[in-house]
Amino acid sequence: MGWNDHVSYREMRCLECGAVSDWEFWDEVGRMRYVGRLGALVGQDATKHGKCPECGSTEGSDMDEDGEPLEMDEDDA
Repeated sequence: MGWNDHVSYREMRCLECGAVSDWEFWDEVGRMRYVGRLGALVGQDATKHGKCPECGSTEGSDMDEDGEPLEMDEDDA
């Protein structure tokens, strides 16, 4: 089992800087395992979990296949 078994990528638009990019989302095991020394050894940083790669903000919205923001239901707001 490698580091990439613990991370998934989602296209997100940052609500702070407006950048659209793939954000890393690490599962719980990956965040525990690849933070610190082991992560540095394999060249991965699990502290990037759920953050904009451009500015580091945690505020973002999912994008659909057409590059448009996903519509939120009134219940989600």
